[in-house]
Amino acid sequence: MEPKLLTAARFVDSACGISYRYVYSDTEYFRPHFHDYYEVFLLLEGAVTHHVNGHAVPLGRGNLVFIRPADSHDYLLRAGERFSMLNMTATADTVEGLLSYLAEGFPTAELLSAALPPTVLLGESDFQYILTQMTAIRAIGEGEVARRKTALRILLFRIFTRFFAGFREETEGECPLWLERLATEMRRDGNFIHGIPRMVELSGKSREHLARSVKKHLGVTLSAFINELRLNFIANMLKNSNHSITDIVFESGFGNFSWAAELFSRRYGVTMSDYRKNR
Repeated sequence: MEPKLLTAARFVDSACGISYRYVYSDTEYFRPHFHDYYEVFLLLEGAVTHHVNGHAVPLGRGNLVFIRPADSHDYLLRAGERFSMLNMTATADTVEGLLSYLAEGFPTAELLSAALPPTVLLGESDFQYILTQMTAIRAIGEGEVARRKTALRILLFRIFTRFFAGFREETEGECPLWLERLATEMRRDGNFIHGIPRMVELSGKSREHLARSVKKHLGVTLSAFINELRLNFIANMLKNSNHSITDIVFESGFGNFSWAAELFSRRYGVTMSDYRKNR
């Protein structure tokens, strides 16, 4: 069956530039299609095979997928299977404006050029975060267009910055996606403060396997990886706060001030005090 073009004029609220709906396989007819708009969908329950760009990709609860206009896709259910998803559609102007705002440091080129739609598997807390945000959005009155528009755009911004900021397409011989995502996760929510134990916990791997992977693909030891994040934190706090140097060091997760001071001097070529003076 030839893919059908779905248009923003039909599937995106023109007043907001973004729409959402809950899709249930029991009541939906699926066929191959592509869009002139962007789409983000989250599998809420069940399982489905996502046929996209000539590949069959199994999806389950918690998979968050970013669909670009050029992606041709469909959903295939085996006998007895069912699924539901949250589907967000946004005009090209809305998404491309957001990506432009996020500037050169955001992996826009990678997100748009990847052979398959960028996909992440959300942990339970992140999954519930999106559901909670949507519960609030669904409570907005039908006539409150401006409020709904802002709320949906804020959520879209958070989805991209929270879940796709560390995206990199995995190719043979390159760093595995799970490690790329772990490295991103360690920078979030102060995870680096809790050190190697938190990194092992988030990875779902043994410490030995994690250490080998970090050394092979990132070229550093676990300690060096954590220390680099802590040193970045210290440098930023020295520049952007009036907290005492001692407080900053211990806030970063270091348990030994002298060791932190030595590492900082090696990394930046000056003491923490001089670094702050020269900000």
